[in-house]
Parts: sequence; structure tokens; C-alpha cells
Amino acid sequence: MTLFKIGLLIDGTKDKPREACYLAVENDKFTGIGCAQDFASEQLTAAVDYSQYTVMPGLIDPHVHLFLEGISDMKQRAQRWKEDKDTTLLRAVTNLTRTIRQGVTTVRDLGGPFGINVFLKKAVNQGNALGPRVLTARQAISITGGHFHYAGGREADGAEEMTKAVREQARGSADCIKLMMTGSVNFVRQDAGIVELSLVEAKAAINEARRLKKPVAVHANGVDGVRQALDTGITTLEHGALIDEATQEYITASGVYWIPTLVPFERMLDYGRNHQTKTLPAEGVERVYVRHQAMVARAYQAGTKIVAGTDAGALGVKHGDMWREIQLLTECGMPTIAALHAATGVAAEAIGMANEIGTIEIGKRADLVVLDGNPLMDLTNIRKIVKVYKAGKEVFHA
Repeated sequence: MTLFKIGLLIDGTKDKPREACYLAVENDKFTGIGCAQDFASEQLTAAVDYSQYTVMPGLIDPHVHLFLEGISDMKQRAQRWKEDKDTTLLRAVTNLTRTIRQGVTTVRDLGGPFGINVFLKKAVNQGNALGPRVLTARQAISITGGHFHYAGGREADGAEEMTKAVREQARGSADCIKLMMTGSVNFVRQDAGIVELSLVEAKAAINEARRLKKPVAVHANGVDGVRQALDTGITTLEHGALIDEATQEYITASGVYWIPTLVPFERMLDYGRNHQTKTLPAEGVERVYVRHQAMVARAYQAGTKIVAGTDAGALGVKHGDMWREIQLLTECGMPTIAALHAATGVAAEAIGMANEIGTIEIGKRADLVVLDGNPLMDLTNIRKIVKVYKAGKEVFHA
């Protein structure tokens, strides 16, 4: 058993943090939380001293693309879709390392080429690669020529093909199913384009995923796309930009987990302000982003289950940028403790791992981040990482 002496413990819930406490870890799980009198004197003597630090659960990023590294050069980025498997794999391994160093101990990869995300999951599980725990959707499913088909996606048309595509992902060790309900946001037209999946196709895919006991993550933007996603019984809503107040209320009433991915919009706005570009005009991006923030703020006040997620690999979004997503949630009116909860306890619920990770509770896996400072006093302290533990083992120290 390893005993940690902790200055401030943030447990991943909305509960008040605990000061001056002890945390016991045995093998890969938490086995005790208490005061000095709860442990033997010899255990206290051998305790690892983090009494000057804050300890919190490892962060969870439920929306990443490990094959992309989030570069901001549009021309260079365009070449990423054409790279060979070996080059792409090497980049992905680097992204794994960067992620764990930022205190993110679990990620959910929502689609990429060559089966790389499944390979990375196995490599991490077998101890052949350093990185966070990886859950994966394997291939994102779209209609022929639909959004993200160019990134190794599985194109399918009609109910039968959708059903088969879902089965293929399950056979290929997918932990969840990713559907592309719409395209991305058009910042010039201020819309999300057509709803790419028909209602029949969407229902067929989601019904099969449910039968196979696979949660469903759906990329959807715009009122029509988001409403259709909600109508079909999804697990997590990814992005959800360009919605109105009535649709926000529908998200809340549906009980789904909403992952608004604010960081990509911020980074696209930065790009538009600093480059001449037809597709990312600064004024257009800003209008969408402000509207998106307003809907997230409104949703939080209404009790929506909001989850922090970065879409790492998107334009300018680096792996491990969860710190910024958490900050952006606070800018939408979420208290800091709630934003941290969105990146830990609530995120674990969203990906179906609430019984294993996300909070510091007896019996759960010992994923920990040690911080030099209190993020509740100054959220920038979340970047002052001293050590990272995954399943009870130290995997990074500054």
C-alpha cells in the first residue's frame, strides 16, 4: 500500500475539497481516505508527502483524434489526410505522450484512419506505449462523401449499411459508436448545412449500437441536426453549435451529455483574426462562437449535463488542452468546481466509466494529478503539474 499525505484534495465531485488528509492506494485502486488517526504510525511515516500540493483525479477528454496533432498551418494540415500509416502512427504516439503529461489520464478517440486508435489502445494496455487510457470509436460513420469521410471514416448509405457499419466497429474493438449527423459549421453562411444522415439511417445505426450495448457519440450542429440526434436516443452530443434556445431546452430535457468543445471555436477565431481566409472569416467565426457560448451558459443554468472535451487534433487544438476547455467553461458561467467536475466525474459518466474512474473514491482506479497550487483559487494552477499517476503508478513528473 502507498499512502499520500495531501494538502488539498479535490475529489472530482462538486463536494467541498478536503484539507490535510491522507489517501491510500493499493495496486491500482484507492483503498482509503481519512485523517492521520485512520492509519498506522508506520504507514504515516512512509507516506508520500504532498502536503504542500493539491491532488485531484486525472482529467478525462472524451473527444480527441489522436492521429492529428492540432497544427495551425492550414496548408500543412491539409497534407495530414494524405500521409501514410507509419507517419501517422508516429505522430499519434507523440500525441499520447503529450496528453498524459498534461494530466489527462483517459481519452476517447472519436475516429481516425488505419485503425490506429485501436492499435494505440492495445499498446497502452499492454504497456508498450506511454499514454492515457484509450477508449475508441474506431471509424466515424458518415454517409458517402459525408463529413470526416476523408479521415479514414466508414461511409454507409441506407439502414442496412448503417447497421453493418456499426457491427464492423464493434467487431473491431470499438468502445463506442461515432456518427456524423451533420457537417461542420459554415462560418460564411452561418449554418451547418444539411442533415447528412436520414432519420431512417440514424435510427438504424443507433438501434444497432444500443443492441450491441455501445454508447453513441454524435457529431451534430444546427437546430435540425441536433434535434434529429436527440430524437434518436444518443449518449453524447458533440459540438452542438448554431442551436437556438428551444433546442438548448431540448438538450436539457433529453438528459444527454453535451460536449460543446469550445476550444476549437476559440482557435478558429484566433486563426481568422491572424490570417486571410475565406472559410474562417473572423467576424463570422465570432458570431458563431458567441452564440455557442451563450447556449452553453444557458444550458448550465438549466441543469444540462455539460462535459469538457477538446476535439484535440482540430485546427490549433493540441492534445492535452483540457486545461483551456475547463477555463472556457468557467467563462460561460460555470463555477470552477463545476468545470473541474465536467472534466472528471461527469466526463466519466458520459463515457460509461463512472464506476471505475473520474472521482477519488474507494474502489476506483487511482488516477491522480498533483498540482503546485489550488485551481479553485486560480484556475491557471491546473497547468502546474508536479506528477501524474495512472492506475496507481507514477507516469509523469515535472
